[in-house]
Amino acid sequence: MRQSLVLAALVALAVPVAEASDPVAVYALVDRVVLEPDEKSPERIQVWGTFSMGKKRFRPEDDRYELPARGYLYFKLKPKQEDLCRREWADVKKAAGSKDCVGFGFRWELTARVRRAGDKPEEPDVYPLHEGLFRMRPDTGYAPVARLYELPRPTAPVDGAAVVPGQVTLVAGAVPSEKHRGAGYVFEIEDGSGKKETSGEVGPDEGEARWIPKMAVAEGGSYTWRVWAAHGDWKGPVATCRFTVKNAQ
Repeated sequence: MRQSLVLAALVALAVPVAEASDPVAVYALVDRVVLEPDEKSPERIQVWGTFSMGKKRFRPEDDRYELPARGYLYFKLKPKQEDLCRREWADVKKAAGSKDCVGFGFRWELTARVRRAGDKPEEPDVYPLHEGLFRMRPDTGYAPVARLYELPRPTAPVDGAAVVPGQVTLVAGAVPSEKHRGAGYVFEIEDGSGKKETSGEVGPDEGEARWIPKMAVAEGGSYTWRVWAAHGDWKGPVATCRFTVKNAQ
């Protein structure tokens, strides 16, 4: 049995898998997929969502996967394996919009990074084709997968946005974790000088949490905002976005 199929079976049964021996390049909650130039015979793929990216270099005490991040991955076909890539991309597209985590790619061939929403899609990375795509249960307890379900989904301002001067409303979608369904959300905004303002816990309303900081955003400025879920003594991973402020016309 191929290694990825063995791994998929173990994770599906919620059996702990050692990160050090895990060859998977990416664990992902896929929001949407864009196939370029068309879906019939794609040459490139944009995968949008939340990602835990495998590290190629790490110390023994380090996590083998990066903390989850939102944005998109941009890949091109692997030479001489174009048909296999296209078949796997079709499977990734089928997973888009579901609550299932998928794992794909070979960690040791991964060169991709999570790109910001505002980044122009250019210079795609070679798809790290390995031994197929498989779905993961959200309740496995396996850290690279579990953390994906604990990251809020910032929706406004999106990463890389340009906003008008004045007050800004920060908006984040609730974490998809069933375990932390009752979580509150803590927001933070920081200007270019390092000045910060942090909210108290904000409860979600119809799946979204909103906060309007007192800090007004100034014309021509650059800002960073963050949001994380909090549930009792538990604090989830931090989602980070950056935006700029338009010059007045």
